[in-house]
Formats: sequence, structure tokens, C-alpha cells
Amino acid sequence: MSFPHSGPPLPSLNALRAFAAAGRHLSFTRAAEELRVTQGAVSRLVKQLEEDLGVVLFRRGPRGLELTEMGAAYLPALSDAFERLAAATRLVARSGRPANRLTITTLPTFAMRWFMPRLADFQRRHPEIAVDVTSADRPIDFAREAIDVGIQYGGGDWPDDLAAEFLFPETVILVGAPALLKSRPVKKPEDVKRHTLLTHSTRPEAWAEWFAAAGLKQQQSRRGPAFEHFFMSIEAAVNGLGLALVPDFYVVSELREGRLIEPLPGQRVQRRGGYYLLHLKGREREPAIRAFRDWLLSLKR
Repeated sequence: MSFPHSGPPLPSLNALRAFAAAGRHLSFTRAAEELRVTQGAVSRLVKQLEEDLGVVLFRRGPRGLELTEMGAAYLPALSDAFERLAAATRLVARSGRPANRLTITTLPTFAMRWFMPRLADFQRRHPEIAVDVTSADRPIDFAREAIDVGIQYGGGDWPDDLAAEFLFPETVILVGAPALLKSRPVKKPEDVKRHTLLTHSTRPEAWAEWFAAAGLKQQQSRRGPAFEHFFMSIEAAVNGLGLALVPDFYVVSELREGRLIEPLPGQRVQRRGGYYLLHLKGREREPAIRAFRDWLLSLKR
């Protein structure tokens, strides 16, 4: 089967991919890593492309590989073409999936402490939608991964290809085990400095923000263990390892049952970031995504 085409013959797809990758990274080595071929293969493909086009696309500069004027003009159009191909491929691939299946990703502790207790309500309202739930404490590439929607924490600076809808902010509170706070009471913010401070490894700035909000400099405090997930910090605090800063809605049951105490309820800090619903732009009209969005926005935190 042939397709009508006027003008010079198109270069090989592999050569175009090699140039696009090398142009993005300005490195044959990193392009080779992305394409899973050798550096020599990338170099040969780019050289062949230059010969086919009759132009020079790269030059060696004092700081390494640089695009020529012609290469810089060619790269954006080529990158756009590859993105269109990828988008079309994703559309066709998704068309083979059941329209009533929804894959959701969110943060591990958020899934455990907030989302899972509410998921039954969504399933009661939409029994026709089969839900797959995954968790990840990292940025998600919705264009490459088989994820329909995500609930993620961030400051609002999401990639251009994502539709992002703000859900609610995050209010951080100070908590500690009853026995720990009985032995070393915390009556005022200065008292926190006498305690070991538990840290969330992906939010290392949280204590500095808390001290600043309390009008204090963070000094003479013992930095304790760092934990990757909030559920780890919560368990550490319950077991008396130190004081923790955690989102208030993560510790509702611990506070209610007395396993944790909030010694300074007047020192809550609302962080600049918040929780967002994310999906690729253009997918908001899909029935399962629309139903999930409407349900999510109807909830109160």
C-alpha cells in the first residue's frame, strides 16, 4: 500500500528519531541511552540524515554538541510530529481497552488514609466502572504510562500536556505520642527544640516552614530519622521516636483514639501546595474520567 506524497523522499524513521533524541539532549550518548542503541549507531544515523537532507544539523562547540541554525529550525517541527504520532497511537491503543475501566494513581499514604476509605462510595455510585488503583511517590508520565487519572500533591506547575484541577490544600500539624509529650511537654513552639524531629524525605523544608510560621529560627533541635512516606512518619511518631509534621487528615483516627496528640493546635501551617486531579488534556470528556472527576469534586475533605 502506498501513500501519496509530493516532494523529496522522506528520511528513515530511525534517523529522524535519532536526530530528535540527540537534539533534545544535545548528546549522542544520552540519545543512545533513550533509544537503547549504541552511541555509534546514533552518530551514524544522524550523519546519514545530514547526507540525505544535504544540510549540517549539529556542530561541535566549546561546550559540546550544538544545533546548527538549520538543526534548530528542524527540531521543533519534528518533535511536534513525533508527539502527534504518539498521541494518535495512545488514542488507538486506548480504544482497545474497555471504556468502563479506570486506572488511578496517587500517593501511597493518601491512598491508604484518604482515598481507599471513600472508594466504596464511588463504586456504589458507578458499579459499571472497574477501578485499578496504583500508588507512586514520584512524577507520573501520563503520556507513556497506562494511567488514566492521578491525584498528586504539587504547587500547580504541572507539565503543559496535563489538565490539572485543584482539589484542596494541605494543612500540616505537629503530633507526638502521649508518653513522649508527658515526659517532655510542649506548651509553646520553643519547646519543640528539645525534641527529636522526624522528617519526610520528600519535604525536607517542612520543619523550616513550621519554625518560620511560629516566628522562630530552627536551632538546637535534634534531627531524627527521615522517612519516604507519611505513613512511616506517623508510625514512628506513634511509637515515640520523635515529633512529626503531617497533613491533618492523615491522622484523624490516631488523634481520635489518643495514640497521637496535637500539642499546639494553634500552630497549624497551610502549605503553599495542594492536591490536584491530573489527566492528559483532551480526555476530560471520556465517561469514566468525567464520572470520577464529578464524584471527587463532590466530596469534602
